[in-house]
Amino acid sequence: MTYALSSTESTFSGKSFLSATLDSAHRCPARSDYIELRFTSSAGSWQWCFPEPPHGADAEPRATESLALTFGRYGAQAHLIRDGALGPALPSPATLPMILAGTRIFVERRLVIPGWPTAGKGPAA
Repeated sequence: MTYALSSTESTFSGKSFLSATLDSAHRCPARSDYIELRFTSSAGSWQWCFPEPPHGADAEPRATESLALTFGRYGAQAHLIRDGALGPALPSPATLPMILAGTRIFVERRLVIPGWPTAGKGPAA
């Protein structure tokens, strides 16, 4: 089966991503020291709880060009997008201020759509 990318999708490092917008931010229901962000994409929504940055952290958060939220070995990870590819993973507490400052967000398709196939690994990879 072949999947075509729509105008709201991109490919970075061989993975399919959806352009997403930050829909809401509030305290994470599971942990009071985390902030839950809800992202909306053309294929649905996705939530992620981020640890609050330590007090005194960068008081002037800056938006970067764009971030990709992807599924990693130990769960969701945020990566800077550099030259059309995923850069190194960022620490979650550093990611939250960038997202709240308006960084452009891409969410890996398989985080939004369960069972989305990945290259050479089958639907549950």
